[in-house]
Amino acid sequence: MLRLLLILLASLTLAQAQIPTVPQPAREFRGSWIATVRCINWPTEPGLPTAKQKQQLLTLLDRAAAMRLNAILFQVRPAADAIYRSSLEPWSPWLTGKMGQPPETDWDPLEFAIQEAHARGMELHAWFNPFRALATSDRFPLSENHVGRQHPDWCIRYGDSTWMNPGIQAVRDRARQVILDVVTRYDVDGVHIDDYFYPYPVNGKDGKLIPFPDAAQYAAYTATGGALELNAWRRQGIDEFISTTYSAVKTAKKWVQVGISPFGLWRPNFPPGTGGGLDPYEDLAADSRKWLHQGWLDYLVPQLYWHTDDKKLSFPIYYQWWQQENLLGRHIYPGMGVDRVGKDRGGIEIIRQISSVRALAKGKAPGHLHWNLGELLKNKKSVADLTLQRGYTTFAIPPATPWLSNEALPEVMVNAEHSSGQRSLKWSALDPRMNIWVRWWLLQVWDGKQWKSTCVFPGTQLTAPWPTGAKAVALRPLGRCWEAGSPALLAVP
Repeated sequence: MLRLLLILLASLTLAQAQIPTVPQPAREFRGSWIATVRCINWPTEPGLPTAKQKQQLLTLLDRAAAMRLNAILFQVRPAADAIYRSSLEPWSPWLTGKMGQPPETDWDPLEFAIQEAHARGMELHAWFNPFRALATSDRFPLSENHVGRQHPDWCIRYGDSTWMNPGIQAVRDRARQVILDVVTRYDVDGVHIDDYFYPYPVNGKDGKLIPFPDAAQYAAYTATGGALELNAWRRQGIDEFISTTYSAVKTAKKWVQVGISPFGLWRPNFPPGTGGGLDPYEDLAADSRKWLHQGWLDYLVPQLYWHTDDKKLSFPIYYQWWQQENLLGRHIYPGMGVDRVGKDRGGIEIIRQISSVRALAKGKAPGHLHWNLGELLKNKKSVADLTLQRGYTTFAIPPATPWLSNEALPEVMVNAEHSSGQRSLKWSALDPRMNIWVRWWLLQVWDGKQWKSTCVFPGTQLTAPWPTGAKAVALRPLGRCWEAGSPALLAVP
């Protein structure tokens, strides 16, 4: 028996000696939004049976994984409502068909989405609309626990939506409380805030701008000696919300990423000669450059839904500008307008945008997001086929966030086992920190010619089938912030 073991060990050592060093994995953030407001992506209509809702969500996640995406931004708070079990806000009518009505069965869509995304090796970020109170006029009656009934003095009708007034401190506190409730109770990888801070300007029937009705709050501010002009006062409130929310999330769970997706430009004429009619700095009270400079976020997703060839609103020019403003080395992941494919662009435009981000990243790990998953999967002008076949030819994991964690990960021991004629992998970490810091396992395969990263397993998974055609495998631990440990190599003896 001892002689046989020595022969096997010798043959294994010889096999390993003929295998090149295991390379570092490719990195790129490949994400997409899943929108629930107005049932844009999921569910397809309000009030579907739970089994149907689960099946639809699983189909989206399966197709996202097959596309080699590695992050999902799941809208959990469309408009002061919840696509999850909450004691703070009512169940969303987009989920159940009636505001405040729970699902027909005892299930939590956010918990379900997290588990299923992780099982497919994808991050799940909870996406919040911080100040929108109602997305439509009167389609769904308000429940008793909606903010419109609890605090009608917080709410303002503007355009075709109702907004919680960001100039009220209690409104900003409420939005932060809702975000922290999710961070503390759910195993999310990130929280994501979209571009609706102050609402986009609305014109009346006469074509003139309708002022946002917050004059009373501004007057109260100036009455106490406040000296800022109106838009600067608005920006001060939004800045306070962004900075305190970021700090609060890091206090609760340092590793949870905070991302923001503002309008694509900071201000018109930055860089010179660019921009359109909207000035987000003035019109939306969004000083997005300041948030990036101050490090009040971990990743910025400027919504660069424009064409690469547009002279005034150019995708690559704005991406370069944001990278130049990235003083602290945060991640810049531009949003791409897949919904515009078939309107003003073909599917190849998305490939051009992915390529430009990779070329202009300048040593920083690239990344991007698709608006939105439903539009990507419709495959208009072959955009999904092109993205997979020409954009995502290799498997990639998200970039690390070393400012959040650079933890040394435990060594791994991996073994091959035979059962019923089938070879399988089993592994374990030689350190109890595994249960704390190992979030994922990366499987890399040597096929006799090259190493390929093939898939990511959740950190709780400790076994897998032997990959078809593999001459050797390497298993690498990955931390919550995608820091990579040393690989454990196992060759076929």
